[in-house]
Amino acid sequence: MTDSARAPLPESPFLLERLMRLARRDAEQAGFASEEEFRADLQGRLDDGLQERYLGSLENNPVEMAQELAFQAYECEDETQAVELTEKALELDPRCVDALTLQAFLTAPGAGELIGLLEHAATVAEEDLGEEFFAEFMGDFWPMVEARPYMRCIKQLAEVLWNVGRRLDAVAHYENLLDLDPADHMGNCALLLGYYLSMGEVQRSWDLLEDIDDEVSAVHNWAWVLLFLLVGDEEGARQSLDHALDQNPYVAPLLIGMGTDEEYDLPVAIKTGTEDEAHYCLQVLGEAWSRAEPARWWLFDTLDAMGLVPGEDEDASDSAGKSAH
Repeated sequence: MTDSARAPLPESPFLLERLMRLARRDAEQAGFASEEEFRADLQGRLDDGLQERYLGSLENNPVEMAQELAFQAYECEDETQAVELTEKALELDPRCVDALTLQAFLTAPGAGELIGLLEHAATVAEEDLGEEFFAEFMGDFWPMVEARPYMRCIKQLAEVLWNVGRRLDAVAHYENLLDLDPADHMGNCALLLGYYLSMGEVQRSWDLLEDIDDEVSAVHNWAWVLLFLLVGDEEGARQSLDHALDQNPYVAPLLIGMGTDEEYDLPVAIKTGTEDEAHYCLQVLGEAWSRAEPARWWLFDTLDAMGLVPGEDEDASDSAGKSAH
């Protein structure tokens, strides 16, 4: 076993996925009699011996070892070390999709090459999963741990395509991800909604909001305000604005350009109703609002009439705090 694979398992988004992969391997050997028996065994693994059992299970399993090295590369903050980890992973398993995906970002000299490498990684994943897998688990991909590297690759490919202007291709990938996982464990719905609105796709935006609505999400609430304005329903927009302000008032000054978002570093976990969520909302919906100039002026005028536009001696966060009380 390599030294890097002996490193402590950090708290990370991949911790549960590691556990699921371990349970899957042991289940294949143990042959559990029922799902309840399997779940009981899975729960029993959450103790101090998890790390040792997990790393020990990688012995003589190059495919799983490669996946672990890919996880470590994602978690690594040093780019040189991340490159080394992906190279080791691909030596063990040249078809390790997470390693192929990360290596693309670490080594591609430009956007064109990056897209090509990501598309190659996606093709590898599709071939390895197979047509029968897609047919059997369509709409239920997330619980299938072997499908997650593919979903991560497609999401990152979509983001790159959007940033280089291939917007229809990016949207198609996000729509595919929601077909694979309608429960939206990866947060794709919010990003697709932002894309639809930026492209002026009013009907698609409306349908998506109605299908997957969220009473507390800042993205969904502020998207409703914009959508009502785009269809000329100011009364609906005003009612939606009240609800949006109740849920997260920190978004308002950002949308009208009276807050700052310079180099805002978002945490991994974002709580609803916070300034972190407001900045995430701006990242998702900012382009759509900026393209709808009449909507921004309506929002400014309405907030001003409510006394929520900060004055010369008041910053935007103080004004947002007022609307929360």
